[in-house]
Amino acid sequence: MDIQELNRMVADFVQVGFMQAVKVYDPPQDRVRKSEVKKWLRIANLDQSRFERLVEAGVIKPFRVGKGKNSPFFYSKKEIKQAFSMATIGEMINRK
Repeated sequence: MDIQELNRMVADFVQVGFMQAVKVYDPPQDRVRKSEVKKWLRIANLDQSRFERLVEAGVIKPFRVGKGKNSPFFYSKKEIKQAFSMATIGEMINRK
């Protein structure tokens, strides 16, 4: 692991910590609708195919807001970012 990878990893987890604070103090800001997640991934500079693999693996799970059967599904931005960060660490470990 070189210094750039370590720097990126630390920065990612600092961002996850900030996102956890946002989730606690302003929960609606942590949510992204399932229909808008692709747009948010582009804005956050996260890979959509990797996101889909993490969802298929059950690492990232959608949740419903509301009790009706037509209530929309949402994802937690913090959960997405955390899953990406953990996947990156796993890849680094497996490379060695």
